[in-house]
Amino acid sequence: MRRSQQKLFDQLEQRRKATTYTFRPLFPERSSIHPRGTLAHFADQIGRTSEALIAQFAEAGLPGLTPSLRLLEEHKEQLLAYLRAKHSPAAVLYEEQDPSPLSFVVVQDVTAEIMAHLAKEPQLLYQLAPRKFEELVARLLEQQGCDVTLTKATRDGGYDILGRIKTGPASLLFLAECKRYAPENKVGVEVVRGLYGVTEIQKVNYGLIVTTSTFTRDAKEEKLRIGPRIQLAEYDDLCSWLASTSRSRA
Repeated sequence: MRRSQQKLFDQLEQRRKATTYTFRPLFPERSSIHPRGTLAHFADQIGRTSEALIAQFAEAGLPGLTPSLRLLEEHKEQLLAYLRAKHSPAAVLYEEQDPSPLSFVVVQDVTAEIMAHLAKEPQLLYQLAPRKFEELVARLLEQQGCDVTLTKATRDGGYDILGRIKTGPASLLFLAECKRYAPENKVGVEVVRGLYGVTEIQKVNYGLIVTTSTFTRDAKEEKLRIGPRIQLAEYDDLCSWLASTSRSRA
C-alpha cells in the first residue's frame, strides 16, 4: 500500500474514533434586535411572533413566559418533547396547517426524523447553508454504511468529505465534494476535472460529486471519459437517498 494512501486510512480511523458528529443548526441564523438567549430572540430565529411561541410553550406545560425571559435548555427540551408527541415523527419546532419551507425549523442535529422530513419535502434542501448541506451528505453516506469525516469548514483542498467503504477484507477510499446549487445552476465540467485531479494526487479509489442541482452535458461527458474514478449524484439521487433512509427507518 502506498504511504500516502495509508496516511489517509490512518487519518480516517483516528477521526472516526475521536469524532462525534456535532452538526450545527441546519439553517443560517436570522437577525434579531432582541438579546441573544431570550425568548424573543428565539422567536425571531424560528420566524414566529413572541406571542405565538409563548402560547406554544404554555401548551407544553410552561405558562407565564415573557419575551425577555432567558430561555434555558430545559425549556427547549420540554417544548421539543411536547412537539414530538404531538407531531410525531417529525421533530419540528412549529407547524402550520400549510407551512412554507421557511417554517421548517430544526432544533436538533441531522437526525433520522429530519431526514424523513426532507424526504417528504426535498425542496427544503435549497434552504440549507452550504456547510449544513455537507453535513447532511456526510450523514446520508453514513446511513449507507460508509465511514466518513468532514474536512474543516475553512479548508479548500478540493473536497469536503473523506470516506471509506468496507468491501470484505479490503476497503475503498473516496473523496466527496458537495455543491448546494440552485436548480438552474448546473455543475460544470471544471468541477469534475478538479475533483478528478485531487483523487489522483491523494491516490484514492474514486471521487464523488453530490449536488442539489444537475450536471452540464460537458460534465457528464467528462465523467464518461474518466470512467468509474468519478461518480456523480444529483438532486434526484439525493431524493432517492433520503427516501431510502426514511423507508429503512419505517
